[in-house]
Amino acid sequence: MEKIVIEQIAVDAIIGVYAQERINKQVVLIDLELQYDASQACESDNIEHALDYHKVCLDIYQFVRDSKFHLIEALAKAIAMRVLSDDCVFSVRVNISKPDALEQAHTVRFELTQFQQG
Repeated sequence: MEKIVIEQIAVDAIIGVYAQERINKQVVLIDLELQYDASQACESDNIEHALDYHKVCLDIYQFVRDSKFHLIEALAKAIAMRVLSDDCVFSVRVNISKPDALEQAHTVRFELTQFQQG
């Protein structure tokens, strides 16, 4: 099984439960690992047979930028479901980091893996 990995999509977003987080956007970093059958793309060298990672990245960037989730867990689930709406993706791993969430730590990160149903 082949995969595409997109690392550190940086988005300014409203995310969090505290009052200042509901007003001020903060950076979230998103990593995606998408498993799909790339065998035809490997053979043909044709974008029509590949997963368009530019399109995926732009879609997730815009979705997160316009969202207002309270929890990174819920955001990760929504991202996973959005990616899995493309039937060619078998599974997705979503990592979301909030580098400015804690003064005492470099970052806070949540990871979720979802599989295509059926």
